[in-house]
Amino acid sequence: MHFCICRGGADPVEEIVTQAKKGSTLAWDWWIVRRMTRALFVLFLSVNFVLVGCGPRGFITLLPTAKSDLDEAAIQTVFIATDRRIEGSGPDGLIEQGFGEARDPQLRFGRIDISVPPVHVPGQIEWPGNRPPDPALHFVAREGTRYVNEHAFFRDIPRGDTGTVVLFVHGFNVNNAEAIYRLAQIAHDYKTETPVVSFSWPSAGDARGYVYDRDSVIFARDDLETLLLGLARDGRKTVILAHSMGGQLVMETLRQMSISGKGNALKPIAGVALISPDIDEDVFLRQAKRISPFPQPFMLMVSKRDKALGLAALITGKPSRLGSIEDPSRLEGLPIEIIDLSDIEGGDRAGHSTAFTAPAAIRLLQDLGPT
Repeated sequence: MHFCICRGGADPVEEIVTQAKKGSTLAWDWWIVRRMTRALFVLFLSVNFVLVGCGPRGFITLLPTAKSDLDEAAIQTVFIATDRRIEGSGPDGLIEQGFGEARDPQLRFGRIDISVPPVHVPGQIEWPGNRPPDPALHFVAREGTRYVNEHAFFRDIPRGDTGTVVLFVHGFNVNNAEAIYRLAQIAHDYKTETPVVSFSWPSAGDARGYVYDRDSVIFARDDLETLLLGLARDGRKTVILAHSMGGQLVMETLRQMSISGKGNALKPIAGVALISPDIDEDVFLRQAKRISPFPQPFMLMVSKRDKALGLAALITGKPSRLGSIEDPSRLEGLPIEIIDLSDIEGGDRAGHSTAFTAPAAIRLLQDLGPT
């Protein structure tokens, strides 16, 4: 796929001549910087398209519960909290991809049962794509529910023996269906027996939406806080898994809660794992120092082979991001465990989702969190 950016206005040469006539000695430098900035931006978008692929995006496929083939599939229930705006209509808007990239000030709640096919390969999501959905071959939705309020939502989440839930916060360039199906795949592959909750924040679901997604992280902080406060009031212990830009959202929210006098709500957090976090190292250090109590255990899963974070570093002008940290000694003094996945083979070709797409990493990390 080719992508170009065109802008109207004066010809670049004419602009240089104009600057020169005004006596500017920086005309050529100004033109070079302008051209290099545009070239880097186009390069970022082009490589990003290559990394994420140009195929169809994830879409929730609902099959009737009467399908006998579903009896052979494993069922994974995913609870959902989202501040994406409803774009679909009708009572099944959640199931029919009703939540898009637009931001909604109202936090909404739902549940969806995903069937995992018997031929499932660890680390993969077997999407139907353009083929007829087949529960023997594909991930499909079996049933979905929207809750009228958060009380009904929390009441429906099973407590189990420990009252623990696993909360997943997705990353950059993820639509609602992909966030839900990915958590179903993670929970299934890691054999998680505790309830799982997806916080589906309004990512653009577009490789060109990096800046939009960073702004959406800021927008979503209050809603993630609302969810964490609700889980704490409900007597839940929460294990947080955050991927990529979702790590920025988690750190911002925990910091916000700590400095606003809501630190007690952090005590039920039973662990945090930031997977390939797309966070500036300096920013992370400042965030971490303001979070009290600091959740334990706290893990960073990093990789020097992460191409996506390499691109993020390029556009931010820094040599690396937290998820590809080159000098772990900078984090000394923080109660953090760093797990380096650089030598793990397999998984996504960008090396950005190794922790849950590489079978070897899944086997290595299977003891992470409650099971």
